[in-house]
Amino acid sequence: MSRKSLILSLALGLILGLFLGSSYQGSALNELNQQIADLRKENQDLTLWLRGNITFYEEKVGSLEDEINLLRSRLESLQTQANTTVLGIYFSPRGGCESQVIGWIGRANRSIHILIYSFTLDSISDALIEAHNRGVEVKVVFEKNQITKYSEYQKLRAAGISVRNDTNSGYMHDKVMIIDGVIVLTGSFNWSAHAEKVNNENLIIIKSIYVAEVYEEEFHRIWSSSI
Repeated sequence: MSRKSLILSLALGLILGLFLGSSYQGSALNELNQQIADLRKENQDLTLWLRGNITFYEEKVGSLEDEINLLRSRLESLQTQANTTVLGIYFSPRGGCESQVIGWIGRANRSIHILIYSFTLDSISDALIEAHNRGVEVKVVFEKNQITKYSEYQKLRAAGISVRNDTNSGYMHDKVMIIDGVIVLTGSFNWSAHAEKVNNENLIIIKSIYVAEVYEEEFHRIWSSSI
């Protein structure tokens, strides 16, 4: 081979090598760009998935927190209800019901709220007047059909005590006294000589903020509709 032919052959080989190398590099670059594009797409998909799951679990956590707060509230309510003490149970005739009513009136410091069907005992009205005179708030709702000449209604009213008569078309048959929003006296015992000395009656005395609140709500409901 002549020198000229050898140089030409080498030149052609070099050109072919450069062409093939450039083509290979271009293919590799295209493949790399495609991989980058695929990774970006996977990253976008993963980001959307994570955001969706984060929102889901945030809502789940919020829901669980609401359930926990509800359960905590119920637990506190149950604990309040459980904190109830029965201070005494009494029966008539001559079982001490009258003296217990008078005794608890004497212990009142702030308020005495009463719903009473029959109230004719002077001893109890005297105790209420004494409590009123020492600054205790006394409010009494009478059953209107029981406001007779024997009732303590007029005596209490004349002493400046807030008294009302029930407007229920039926009987207001409650026998309830709430002391200072804590003590509840209730049962079948009417405040009458017959209930104290003749009838079979019962009286229970309960110390409970929860029970007192329930009775106070009923008292105010009846009081607000009475005249």
